[in-house]
Amino acid sequence: METGWWTLPRHALVPRRLDGTLGVAQKEARYPLTTPPLPIARFSTEALPEAERFGAWHDAMSALYEVSSSTDAARGRFRARATCIQLGPMILGTMRADALAYERSPARIRSDSLDHFILGLADGEVLIQDLGQPLSLPMGPLSGACIVLPRSMMAQVLPATETLHGARLKGGMARLLLEHTQSLIRAAPALTASQAPQLARATQQVIAACLMPTRATLDGVRPHLQATALVRARRFIERNLTEPDLSSARISAAVGVSRSVLYELFAPFQGVARYILGRRLERIHSALADPGEHRRIADVASEFGLMNEAHFSRVFRKRFGYAPREIRGTGLGRPVQPRARGAGAETRSQRLEFPMWVEQLRE
Repeated sequence: METGWWTLPRHALVPRRLDGTLGVAQKEARYPLTTPPLPIARFSTEALPEAERFGAWHDAMSALYEVSSSTDAARGRFRARATCIQLGPMILGTMRADALAYERSPARIRSDSLDHFILGLADGEVLIQDLGQPLSLPMGPLSGACIVLPRSMMAQVLPATETLHGARLKGGMARLLLEHTQSLIRAAPALTASQAPQLARATQQVIAACLMPTRATLDGVRPHLQATALVRARRFIERNLTEPDLSSARISAAVGVSRSVLYELFAPFQGVARYILGRRLERIHSALADPGEHRRIADVASEFGLMNEAHFSRVFRKRFGYAPREIRGTGLGRPVQPRARGAGAETRSQRLEFPMWVEQLRE
């Protein structure tokens, strides 16, 4: 039976000329001379007949859990999708699935002898699951991310791993671990298998810092945590550029870091306020260059919090070297481009299933 799993073909991510042919650089990208791409698998019930959807998800999750649904009707309406990457000795994934119950009974533990940990990241917290101990997750939808890694990797950086089962981590550290995991999954199509060991070690350090935040582990993982926090801060700023109360206090609260840490993160940008002003000016520049934008220059500037026309003209000219009116309607702006969604990249591929990857973690 078709399981719903497929891998992303590398050529689907390579740009082509208008005539569909590949240039020299693109050929090199399509046929890399060094290492193969990072393994990526995606699952979706969308293309499967309704009668097979629950069974496909059950088969995929059977590598870890005994799965049950509430009613036969619920099975018929079941929907799920997931993305997983094989990051060397660990697996990272994001998933969304309708309500089911998941269990690891003593009998199941004896039969499969899995000795892994799963870190479930959802709703602002991390749930630590030791697959060597009984577990019962009540009926409910599944939405979030996860990290599957062998006990040996946990034991290398955390003491007394047998005491971690069932523990929950909340707050800023939980958000950082989730953001780190999601960032790696988003970047996976551009990564290669040769980079996996280094990224797995970095993830191991992030896990150690989040679950046991001692001075030693925080010092070792500080660059990774800072990079993740900076990404979160820049995204928050981008979403709130038109908000008049976009301040360091609000950003630090949203990201989960102190203001002193926030100032340190934005030191390469000459400070938080300078970065925000620069992003607002870029957005105003793009709007004014748009031939379809007919509002007054002052109205466009005020939308992004620059109310004083004289001040706005001065900082605009200082940044771009010309007055706002000179860019009006030229089409020469630098608009923020939406990230490509990889249309057509998830169409077909050889079969690759999550259970096989779980088995490989034993090795």
